[in-house]
Amino acid sequence: MHILLAALALVAIIAYWIFRTGQTTQSSGTALEAPQDVKAAANRFGYKALLNQHPTESVDDPRVTGAALLILVAEIDGGISRAEKESIEEQLRKVFELSESDSKELYVFAKWIASQSSNQDDMIRRLIMRTVKLGGRDTIPDMMQMVNAVGRADTGTLTDDTQQVIERLKQLLN
Repeated sequence: MHILLAALALVAIIAYWIFRTGQTTQSSGTALEAPQDVKAAANRFGYKALLNQHPTESVDDPRVTGAALLILVAEIDGGISRAEKESIEEQLRKVFELSESDSKELYVFAKWIASQSSNQDDMIRRLIMRTVKLGGRDTIPDMMQMVNAVGRADTGTLTDDTQQVIERLKQLLN
């Protein structure tokens, strides 16, 4: 009887490790897909990394820098909630007139751009300036409306940090 119990225990251990190995393979496959998604989106939006330049300076599409700004606004309070992500994608579809798949692709690339600086305040400043440089002052009202919508996505109210982003944009109108 004890031999039968030992054999069953051995089979259970082997099954457990086979299951764990399969889970690891699946999760690493997902992790490997993310950089490929970013590369594909970068190519689609014409991104070419330049030596000795901040990544925002290599972006030539104001939609990318504007979307990255929205990502940072959503992250101000500690992370991007489902409501904020949906709001960002909705704003990208509505304001930039993108399809659902294009808005998701832009979101992935913008999230990568937004992560390229450890100083969030500096990155927000860079993204605002780059978006205005690429899109002109006419982009500011749209950016203010988008920041406002994303900032209100979770609680219905704006945080002080989000209000400061809107104030920075207003200052550029004067």
